[in-house]
Amino acid sequence: MIDCLSNPSWINPQIDCLLFLQQFRIGHLEMLDKFFLSITVLGEFWLPTLICAITYWCIDSRAGMYLFSLEGFNVLLTHFFKMLACVYRPWILSNSLHPSELAIPYAKGYSFPSGHSAMTSSVIGGIAYLIRKRKVLCTFLVILILLVGFSRLWLGVHTPQDVVCGLLTGLFLVFVANFLINWAEKNRNRYLYIAGLVNILAIMAIVYIKFFNTYRIDYVSGEILVDPERTIYFTIITYGFALGILNGCFLCRRFFPFNPKEFLLKNRIIIGIIGAILLFILLKYLLEFIIMNVIALKYATTLMFIFGLFITLIYPFIFTRFKNKL
Repeated sequence: MIDCLSNPSWINPQIDCLLFLQQFRIGHLEMLDKFFLSITVLGEFWLPTLICAITYWCIDSRAGMYLFSLEGFNVLLTHFFKMLACVYRPWILSNSLHPSELAIPYAKGYSFPSGHSAMTSSVIGGIAYLIRKRKVLCTFLVILILLVGFSRLWLGVHTPQDVVCGLLTGLFLVFVANFLINWAEKNRNRYLYIAGLVNILAIMAIVYIKFFNTYRIDYVSGEILVDPERTIYFTIITYGFALGILNGCFLCRRFFPFNPKEFLLKNRIIIGIIGAILLFILLKYLLEFIIMNVIALKYATTLMFIFGLFITLIYPFIFTRFKNKL
């Protein structure tokens, strides 16, 4: 934590906002840290993926594809913004800020925009959009989205600008993805055009992030505050996962669109349970293997791409081949 960084004037009121919340959190309402940490899990990598997968495999493949599109687009967009802006976390900007110790392990890298807020407002927002006629449930989901955003402020790991821009990014994607899917459903060859465009833009973003972007490097007591190389590494392998998900969805929808409702309920439950177990194993052990060993970028990205492709293309292909036996 350092005070020597020159912060724009518009950052100071946001730091004051976090300090205002901090005076309630530290020494008075610290017990709420665990509550808000449990709320913020909705924006973590694994839970939205599981929600999208269960919807895709067991409930409605088109709705699931829509949610997966939101997750994939969100990952590509928010991570690009993070690498473009290179904004430090609030406690780096001010020595007076002391984030929750429970939240720090989940708040690595750059701060703007809030990935948790963006992920929640896109995926949970997408669910709210799909069930918008159910006013009570839709209202509950909107409250959850706002609670996740507030949890990032309460825990001291994001500024208001991070959260607001994250929420707006997710909301923007809710309508963009809906427009693209409605457009593609009129002629499913259009899914190939969308996939091609997404791949081209993502590769351009990776090239820019890796070779052309300029990263600020600051040290405290000889230790780097944010290591650009490490952040670039994890951004690109995350891109690999997002592209695997998106390509899998669009190829599946184009070449063998499946309908989970054609399966008996008990079989859909079996498909969901087996898929969730496989997803958990891959999330836990594949990510752990990559992180612990920091394997070569091209291999890590390829593994993550295959992982995403497995969820949205390979696994559905496998269980639809056994349709008559289920």
